Amino acid sequence: MILHGYQFFVIDHLWELAPTVDQFFKNLIDLYPPKSNFDEFQSMLSVATAKWKYAQQLADELGWEGDFVGEPRVFCLPDPRGMTLDYGFVFKQYNNGMTYVISPIYLDYIAEFENVEYKRLVTD
Repeated sequence: MILHGYQFFVIDHLWELAPTVDQFFKNLIDLYPPKSNFDEFQSMLSVATAKWKYAQQLADELGWEGDFVGEPRVFCLPDPRGMTLDYGFVFKQYNNGMTYVISPIYLDYIAEFENVEYKRLVTD
């Protein structure tokens, strides 16, 4: 798994359009009920849980203090490597309002902004 992390100041509007992390995990359970295909459910849930854990780790490396303004959110993007959607996470910390975007896809339009901190995490 490769994740790209960005820290910058600040996204303040339209957060409510994206599902919360809790809603995202509930959607996974609703879409892939464990009784119908346990292996597929287990795989999807395992990947999503690991991605969220690594997203928080990467944000921590970027300076995240471990708290949230509002709830962390999930966003989807078309994956340029295939005809699928992939998802990442976006959240703000309380102290200084810094925004963290953690994406499986490199987002050059964010990386090019002035005063953006960027880190990449490669796992497995």
